[in-house]
Amino acid sequence: EKCDVDMTYTRTDSATTDEEREGQAGRVEVYSCASCSALAKFPRFNSPVKLLETRRGRCGEWANAFTLCARAMGYRARWCLDWTDHVWTEVWSENQRAWLHCDSCENVCDKPLLYEQGWGKKLTYVIAFSVEGIVDVTRRYVKDMNVVRPRRGEVYEVWLKQTLKSLTDELRIKRGFLPDEIQHLEREDAREQEELSLDAKDVGESLPGRRSG
Repeated sequence: EKCDVDMTYTRTDSATTDEEREGQAGRVEVYSCASCSALAKFPRFNSPVKLLETRRGRCGEWANAFTLCARAMGYRARWCLDWTDHVWTEVWSENQRAWLHCDSCENVCDKPLLYEQGWGKKLTYVIAFSVEGIVDVTRRYVKDMNVVRPRRGEVYEVWLKQTLKSLTDELRIKRGFLPDEIQHLEREDAREQEELSLDAKDVGESLPGRRSG
């Protein structure tokens, strides 16, 4: 930054300082200056509180901070991990009674085909995580699941479905959800699975390519 030239990625280190550990940095990227050879560290903080302080990051940091803000405002929100390297948020819409795609890093809402149709990504797994459960939401983000299935070779599909269901049941009990609350969530789960059994909505609009990191 001081030399006003591009920095070159050098290596990735583990978190070593108190600030990095307290900020839940999963890793620390190290860059070198092409002009003076000075090294600069970029801790990949995961703590959304720390991110509101640093205001730096790429898609993971944006998703963490945005999900925190959404939940702080009273919205139900969950964090979505794309196995082909991207992260975003889904926010529950009371009006639509459905989870909406929200990518704060791209400033995009409710355009789930952005990655496949706009960026040209070959998606494999998209998993949504929240305090309420863990869900495979890949179908929401692809136009034709039959094209995607051959790329999904990490685990057996039946195993994945059963494992996510087991983890969700365990999470809801550990989080202290009451029986009637669990029943309500299970009804929502069933409605979402009905939605995910359908092809993703292609509204025919032109979707942009990737604009962020």
